[in-house]
Amino acid sequence: MRVAARMELGPGMTLGEDVAVQDTVLFPAGTVLTANNIEKLKQYSVMCVTIMEDVDFAVTHYEKLRYSEDFKLFEQKHAANQAIYKQLITDFATFGKLIPEQSLMNIYNDLRSTYSSEAMLLDYLYNLTPNEDELTFNHMLNSALLAGAFAEWASMSETEQKNMILAGFYYDIGKLKLPYEVLWRPGKLTPEEFEIVKKHPAIGWAMLGNAGLDPYVQDAVLMHHERMDGSGYPHQCRGEEINIYARYIAIVDTYIAMASPRPHRSALTPLQIVGHLEKDIFKYDAEILVPLMQRIANAQIGSKVCLNNETVWEVFILHPDRLSRPILKNEDSDILDLVEYPDLEIVKMM
Repeated sequence: MRVAARMELGPGMTLGEDVAVQDTVLFPAGTVLTANNIEKLKQYSVMCVTIMEDVDFAVTHYEKLRYSEDFKLFEQKHAANQAIYKQLITDFATFGKLIPEQSLMNIYNDLRSTYSSEAMLLDYLYNLTPNEDELTFNHMLNSALLAGAFAEWASMSETEQKNMILAGFYYDIGKLKLPYEVLWRPGKLTPEEFEIVKKHPAIGWAMLGNAGLDPYVQDAVLMHHERMDGSGYPHQCRGEEINIYARYIAIVDTYIAMASPRPHRSALTPLQIVGHLEKDIFKYDAEILVPLMQRIANAQIGSKVCLNNETVWEVFILHPDRLSRPILKNEDSDILDLVEYPDLEIVKMM
């Protein structure tokens, strides 16, 4: 709520507090002002009133978050830093202009200063709406942020954390050489289109040949679509053949792709993403993936979620072996175990 001068008022504004003159309430809190109301305030020489702002109408955690000053700062810094990042990457991809490592770390550190925990970053990413014309850059920037969060959760050394973040900034750079309409159009790719997309790891690796990166970072670019069971590309590597950073970035890439809204679908919730990762756990390094899924799921305890039957619940208790199917409770203290109700799904964070 904020105090507004009478001259600022307009029809449709809502009073946040009672307006009283000589102990008589002219208008109670919650009154939606009309032109007649405003004229009456003038007649009674009321100079200012308290009005409600958008945030005052927010009910859920995520509605309140979107109106919070902290999230607005993150959005502002994200947009500003994405513009800087886009210029750096474009100049490198187009003209071969090398990117100072510190320039990318400055972008990361500036954004990292806007959230106090990795769990808060997950909240911010869920609520961030990307510009449809900037999806590739948005995807890599968000991946660098999440790579940093995963590195912190894994208690990596300072050098390892830096390499993880740089891998996040660079791993999809090969996509800049592919047709945008193939990369980001809705719907399933044709076999021919998928063969085009599959070239981007090798293209990116070749582009970075003279960039002076740590070889492990460059190899992560080449191998981020390899899978532990050999089902990935471009070389169908298996298990320990896959670079350790690439094994992390594979998870980062999957998470960010699902956590970002697209023209044909909304952003998936963190627990929906965990569910997809659980189903494909054999494709990833389980020793890496399981602790990360536990961290992601633990961050959702206490969160309000909406199910596909439009009921709202709170995440109450996690199943260690089915992290995406928690036990829920509602305002009446009713308990719902999603493991026992396979037809019910979490579809939205509240």
